[in-house]
Amino acid sequence: MIARFPQVTSFVRCDASVQETTSIPQPGPGHLRLYNICALAVVLCLGYLDVPSYVYALNEAFLPKYFFYAFFIAVTPLLVLRSRSLSSYLFSPFSLWAFALIVLNLAHLLDALIDGDQSRVSLIGTRIQYAVLVVLLGFACSTTRPAFFERIFPFLAVMIPALVIWDFLSPGVLYPIDTHGATLGRAAATFINPNRAGEAMLLTFILAIPVLRPHYRAALLLLSGAGVIVTFSRAAIVGWMLLWAFLLVRKVVPKYTLALPLVALGVLPLLLGSFENYLSGREDLAEGLANIQARLEFFQDQVLDDDSALERAHGLEGGVELFRQNPIFGAGAGATSLWSLGAGTHNLPVMLGAEYGVIGIAVWVWLVVILWRGSHFRDRRLQVAMVAWFVFVSMFTHNPFDSLYWLLTFAIVAAQRRA
Repeated sequence: MIARFPQVTSFVRCDASVQETTSIPQPGPGHLRLYNICALAVVLCLGYLDVPSYVYALNEAFLPKYFFYAFFIAVTPLLVLRSRSLSSYLFSPFSLWAFALIVLNLAHLLDALIDGDQSRVSLIGTRIQYAVLVVLLGFACSTTRPAFFERIFPFLAVMIPALVIWDFLSPGVLYPIDTHGATLGRAAATFINPNRAGEAMLLTFILAIPVLRPHYRAALLLLSGAGVIVTFSRAAIVGWMLLWAFLLVRKVVPKYTLALPLVALGVLPLLLGSFENYLSGREDLAEGLANIQARLEFFQDQVLDDDSALERAHGLEGGVELFRQNPIFGAGAGATSLWSLGAGTHNLPVMLGAEYGVIGIAVWVWLVVILWRGSHFRDRRLQVAMVAWFVFVSMFTHNPFDSLYWLLTFAIVAAQRRA
């Protein structure tokens, strides 16, 4: 069924302007090409839904690495039969960046082994495995015409917000409400963490745009917005609004979508009041209601003085202080994950600076440049939108390098389409 997915999406654009016309060499005979498409469909769905981490959250006996081993096995035939293409891909900008990240982490892994710090060893080892895996998966994507796997993203861009909204309306169904990492009242679906869910929704939305007709882009934008709102992630909500404005100005979505935010601005106090009344009537959200209300109030008074904001500010200050004390080589990979402050920096450049020093910040800048120079999107506006979203969200999260769906996005977006 998955292999036939591209043919059954009637809402996908089919005019000549968006058809794939590149001459990317295919991975061999027809049966191998079909296998490649099916394997990619499964890997992308599981990766962007964060299923490995979700299953682990439900049952710690099923480690995420089991899924990663399966992903590796799935792309092994391509590694063997397309070895010449693999050699070329290993020298691509993204692969070189990933290898630099691996080498950097290997140096820190050696330091952790010498110190006998098993917690750091485990954490750094996981980061290395993520980087190696995403290079292999990126290669699998590079051997497939983008037109084949791009059409997976509309499905994901609908599935994720639909699951998140379901999680909000029926908490405790997708995962127990006391699951580690979950926040009562804030929906997250298979991501457990609502902030990660918000990031994934906007990632898949941008990746889905090229193969959608304008009217379906508008509908998906609104669906994504509804999903983002019930995560109550301020960064994701603001990012969604900025993305909407950018796409509207650059004429990527229809002009009539402007009507909804204009109406919403006029009745915002009424909408917020009604929403708060609805939340107050949800007995199942009673314990998390104060946190949710504080997040809603931010959009009225723009003041960040709630416990969550103060905790983030404390973590950010701690990361800056670590970088100040160790500006060249950093305090060591994993330093901000295993420190006594509890919360992380919630800022990727600060986290990289604190753990890896100026080298870590250079790695972040290098990635931004690679994404900017990538040409996955034929429409340059979407390439800019993805880079802008990554830079924006980097100021509010420290998780992209530890998330498979983020790393997969980097590998896909940094790719060069062949003429």
